[in-house]
Amino acid sequence: MKSVFLAGSRKFFDDIEKSVLVLKNNNINVATAGKWDNTQEDSLESEKSALLRAFKEIDRSDIVYIYAVEGHIGKTVAMEIAYAYARKKELIALHEIEDFSAQALISKVIDISELVEYCK
Repeated sequence: MKSVFLAGSRKFFDDIEKSVLVLKNNNINVATAGKWDNTQEDSLESEKSALLRAFKEIDRSDIVYIYAVEGHIGKTVAMEIAYAYARKKELIALHEIEDFSAQALISKVIDISELVEYCK
């Protein structure tokens, strides 16, 4: 079974967590960059720590699933996509990504239920 790193903008954090549960409930190994505490102010150190944690999780995964609602990805997700591509990970997105350079690296666009079937 394939393992998944789920990447997405913080503005979709709650929905991403729901998708993590869907994957886990289907016995799919899934990881994210970690919990986000919206009560704490971001700093260079916290951003660096989260990004390096994401890179480690990407290295452990077969697939990077980009939770790109209506095509939106942030700068951090764009970095995760570039890293995953360089590490030869399969890139799949929820919706077509609006940024052409990132969109060009995506192998397919599928919803979470299709991802579950694909991973089995």
